[in-house]
Amino acid sequence: MAVASARPAPLGFADGQLETLKWIGMASMFCDHIGRHLLGLPHESWAFILGRLAFPLFALVLALNLAREGDRRARCARATTRLLAWGAVSVLPSIWARGDPAMLNVLFTLGLGAALCWMLESPAHPAWRALACVAIAGASWFVEFGTGGVFLVAAGYLYAIQRGAGLATVVALLVLATAWLNAIFGGWPAFFGTLASLAVAGLVRLLPLHMPRWQLLFYLVYPTHLALIGALKAA
Repeated sequence: MAVASARPAPLGFADGQLETLKWIGMASMFCDHIGRHLLGLPHESWAFILGRLAFPLFALVLALNLAREGDRRARCARATTRLLAWGAVSVLPSIWARGDPAMLNVLFTLGLGAALCWMLESPAHPAWRALACVAIAGASWFVEFGTGGVFLVAAGYLYAIQRGAGLATVVALLVLATAWLNAIFGGWPAFFGTLASLAVAGLVRLLPLHMPRWQLLFYLVYPTHLALIGALKAA
């Protein structure tokens, strides 16, 4: 998910802070997946609530990395291809771990969000870009966190570039929509667990954190942990 670049990230985040947020999100996702899919804990459990930190943090890190100065169109294209490819690699491990073949994993959600950013930067005719955005919106019905999750990436990307109260409102509404979706399954604790990701991001932004950017490791760890959960369930 990290996009290698020597250029600084927007909104005052340092590279080490974004990398920290990514791995905080990954750790919370591990707790959720291990708790629910391996230990059989319900959606109302602490594991699901803690896991609600993950997606907003992933969306934030991706949006800010894509919004760095430079050739954003090429960066968005690379991120889209990479995320969708690794999402495809993770399909079978995801089904094995979760037992749900109907919903595509979160890498597809992030990949579709990056694809929307790509369309925003594309020099193609507006009609083709609009058609692509409609297709992406349709595909978003079949990924984790749905249409709101996909558009949260694009809204965060636009806000990081352009700022403005209007875009900030859109981002806030999409975060609330994600929180509400989580609350449908996990109740009010899951709603506030989702919003807690904003506090985590704000706290991390204040800390002088330095971490190397392990891009490939993120992509390897995601399907691997799902495969391990599936294997342990089968055993």
